Amino acid sequence: MKRVGWFSLVFSLTVLAGLPARWLLAPVAAEGVSGSLWQGQAQRLGQVGPVAWHWQPWRLRAQVELGFQGQSWQVKVAGWPWNWSAAVEPLQRTLTMPSSYRLTGEWSGRIDVQGSGRQCRVSQGEIAGRNLALVAPWSVPLGAARVRIDCTAGMHLLAQLQLQGQHQGELDADLLARRGNLQGEVTPGTALYPVLLAAGWLKTDGTRMNRNLRW
Repeated sequence: MKRVGWFSLVFSLTVLAGLPARWLLAPVAAEGVSGSLWQGQAQRLGQVGPVAWHWQPWRLRAQVELGFQGQSWQVKVAGWPWNWSAAVEPLQRTLTMPSSYRLTGEWSGRIDVQGSGRQCRVSQGEIAGRNLALVAPWSVPLGAARVRIDCTAGMHLLAQLQLQGQHQGELDADLLARRGNLQGEVTPGTALYPVLLAAGWLKTDGTRMNRNLRW
């Protein structure tokens, strides 16, 4: 019976591999899809694009390049779901799909993570952003950011954002539990202050924010 189950799995994957990617991504908001499940590309997938992927399940490897907010990113995963490794790094600036808001800035660095199953074991490196700014629908300077992964207790994405004399904030996002906490302080009269006040993230005449997030 085990042999029958294995052959059934291989057959199913083989059939899926031969199907056009646009059929498999039909339920997703996508445009310009071509290629197959194993290797393909799309002008847009949801809020990101362009996207290109290359999946080698027989070698337990996958590579994805996607554009988001004017920046191209590369994600590599190998060995999942057993002893796996993953790497994320920014590539070149690129023309991406327009959205209701737009960020600019310079990203550099790389994050490497190793784990097993749902457990994150080791993480090293960080990704840094410089000269970050929101340019649409408002013009708001954001400053510098640092992002890393902490495997001490689960898998937490830790991020810092700071613009000297204007604002600073820290995000602790539990990726497995899909929740996080955002804390920060904003100086009244700065560009970001009225944006956070209008969004209800700051109290009137307040300077500190503390929000729990879920997604």
